[in-house]
Amino acid sequence: MPDRRTVLAAALATLLPGPLRAATVPSSVDVAIVGAGAAGIAAARRVIAAGRSCVVLEARDRIGGRCVTDATRFDVPCDLGAHWLHAAALTPFPALARELGVALASADDEESLWVGRRRASDDELDTFSGGIEAFTRAIREAGRRGIDVAAAEMMPRGLGALADLVAFAVGPNDCGKDLDHVSTLDFARSREGTNHLFAGGYGAFLARLAEGLPIATGVAVARIDRTGPRVALETSAGRLDAAAVIVTASTDVLARGGIRFDPPLPPDQEDALAGLSLGVYERTILEIPGNPFRFRDDEDVFFVRPGKRTLRLSADVGGSALVFADAGGSFAEDLVKAGERAMVDFAASLLVETFGAHARKAIRRTHATAWRRDPWIGGGFSCAEPGHGDDRTLLRRAVGERLWLAGEATHPTLWGTVGGAYLEGERAAGEALAGLPR
Repeated sequence: MPDRRTVLAAALATLLPGPLRAATVPSSVDVAIVGAGAAGIAAARRVIAAGRSCVVLEARDRIGGRCVTDATRFDVPCDLGAHWLHAAALTPFPALARELGVALASADDEESLWVGRRRASDDELDTFSGGIEAFTRAIREAGRRGIDVAAAEMMPRGLGALADLVAFAVGPNDCGKDLDHVSTLDFARSREGTNHLFAGGYGAFLARLAEGLPIATGVAVARIDRTGPRVALETSAGRLDAAAVIVTASTDVLARGGIRFDPPLPPDQEDALAGLSLGVYERTILEIPGNPFRFRDDEDVFFVRPGKRTLRLSADVGGSALVFADAGGSFAEDLVKAGERAMVDFAASLLVETFGAHARKAIRRTHATAWRRDPWIGGGFSCAEPGHGDDRTLLRRAVGERLWLAGEATHPTLWGTVGGAYLEGERAAGEALAGLPR
């Protein structure tokens, strides 16, 4: 396994895929796929491999969904959305990366903790990591017993000044929601494993997997009609029909009626869309040359401070000068509403608070995401509300044996991950193929 410096060198030497040539929209296909994120790409690969026809309809002018690598703002590729390959061994991505010649490196799993202007003591670090472990264990035990309540009810006592940070680490940082909006049952079912990083960026890797697929970008789907002998899709590029349809749009887009279904989705699936709403997870990217704060490559940095106003830093990403300052939950939503300048200012003020006034002068170029305001996405990733821990099973159920919903929100254990979305695209495609006429 290469080290992070090797990965950075590989990233700089790797050319990102060029823009995909937009496919034309045919009048009829075996399988129509809505959305060119990980699930849509996986579904298309599976359908094409089976020798059946398909088209992927993507409303945006790019592919990747919440997994996109920017190669223009900084001197190195930069992931604006998904960055870590979570639980790599549970996904097909390591094998696919080997086939494509894309290097993987293990992500740094060590954390550092700052209390004001000093690094935390060993005892404070132990309290922090022990608090997360105890909290997670309590949530998983509740889920094992079938208890589906707010994760906040399982919060351990006795954490003192570290309680708010533990709550941030488990809730907004891991789930994109505050703890009173996290289902114990859903959380308990999530799978963990070793995380990895892609040379050249996660979004660039996903784009490689999409090469050669029939993807029509800039084509929005307004209505899906299942009343006829074949499913009809009304799009901004005209009408087409298909024997089966796989919809990979986010739960928030579907819940607000971004696509009209005729007849409507079953009531329990409509409810599940709301129960699996997207959390908020946003990234502020700071370019800080020269590593003045002596971070390790890909070091996770946490700050002890009261309340919800905090960030998690991923420092010197891939050995570069980039620092990711990630926010989640209600505080991330407040930041997005305040705008990009406010997001950058808060990240800079946190560095000044910790390292001194010179920290602000060390920052060069910056950028901040706004996934919450993105009309084609609407947030970070799905997280079940309390009482909705079984909704993923409902959402992945076929509708009339001709329509499937697929994405990270429908994976029972790898929700919130690109790998989970990819596996769900493959699963939906397999089920759709099984029902196609010979």
